Amino acid sequence: MFINQDIQLYDEETGKPARARTSNLNEELGQVDTILSDKTGTLTCNQMDFLKCSIAGVSYGVSSSEVEIAAAMQIASEISGSPGHNSSVADYWLNNEHCSSLIELDSGLTCKIEKDSMPSMRGFSFEDDRLMQGHWMKEPNTGALLMFFRILAICHTAIPELDNETGNLTYEAESPDEGAFLAAAREFGFEFYKRTQTSVFVRESYPSPAEREFKILNLLEFNSKRKRMSVIIQDEAGQIILFCKGAHSIICERLSRNGRIYEDDTMKHLSDYGEAGLRTMALAYKLLDESDYAAWNVVKAKTSVGHDRDAQVEKLC
Repeated sequence: MFINQDIQLYDEETGKPARARTSNLNEELGQVDTILSDKTGTLTCNQMDFLKCSIAGVSYGVSSSEVEIAAAMQIASEISGSPGHNSSVADYWLNNEHCSSLIELDSGLTCKIEKDSMPSMRGFSFEDDRLMQGHWMKEPNTGALLMFFRILAICHTAIPELDNETGNLTYEAESPDEGAFLAAAREFGFEFYKRTQTSVFVRESYPSPAEREFKILNLLEFNSKRKRMSVIIQDEAGQIILFCKGAHSIICERLSRNGRIYEDDTMKHLSDYGEAGLRTMALAYKLLDESDYAAWNVVKAKTSVGHDRDAQVEKLC
């Protein structure tokens, strides 16, 4: 809050104030007394965009990453500069097998990316009609798709902020990737809009419009040791569910036998995404019965005390 409202951090040239996008680093930032810097020539905007996803062994998302676009443009440049290139030809079209964006080469050897539409909101650059506007209900494994969207909308620690003038929601998220997941959930029709100490509330557009409350039973926040975040919720039907997101290596080693049905296809997609320069994260869920949860909760309570608390928590979920 102080960073966002600090007038001395306002840039008059661009007309933009400072924005703290990673709230959990503020306390650590306040303890810094020495800064060592090295200009490498590259600055990042600290923003994540939701671009592709793999759900139940099916890859979704036809947009290209910056790495894929750059590679396609390099190929286009090589083609246009080859000895057999006819400069009198007005246009050439290249549709690279790894790049779904269409690149136009004109006689001036310039390139441009053709897009049907701009991203609908910040943090969301996903394009695939199979998942948009409720079309996902026609896909196989609709149950897995529904859980995927709910994990995006529920498994986080973000705080929603309503602009009273515009009526738009923004999110105070701990990290850019968390903000991108919430943007994606909203575009898919699962808008997180309210949080209390005990529940999160989501507006679901599909299968039928409804405002749903999910009770938060337990929340284990992400840290560098666990490399994952877990939340146990209870839905309106009384079903207890564990939602988890984190590094794919950590998630995959904890999968049940049934959860490994799509492992080979998913790992292939993760490899493809990595080669495209994308940051990846795995999402998983588990349905819990009340007796299993009660037994787990007893173990969880015991980790609240003791010198090895962090190690015990790491083993839980």
